[in-house]
Amino acid sequence: MNITSTVKPVHEHAESNSFLSGKTLGICLALIVVAAVALTVFKVSVGTLFFAGVLLLCPLLHVWMMKDGGHKH
Repeated sequence: MNITSTVKPVHEHAESNSFLSGKTLGICLALIVVAAVALTVFKVSVGTLFFAGVLLLCPLLHVWMMKDGGHKH
């Protein structure tokens, strides 16, 4: 009795869906560079930079959470 399995590995697409994919990593590095330039060149205070980050993060997280059309259960 010869039984062959056609089950594909679960981790097949793990790299393409990784949190630190090329695009995400590039965006994170760019934001770090922008923050460093704001702190050193433009002499922006850390508190102001933190407040601006939180202010921008809130709507971006809402867009990210609703990207699949919202309230699907």
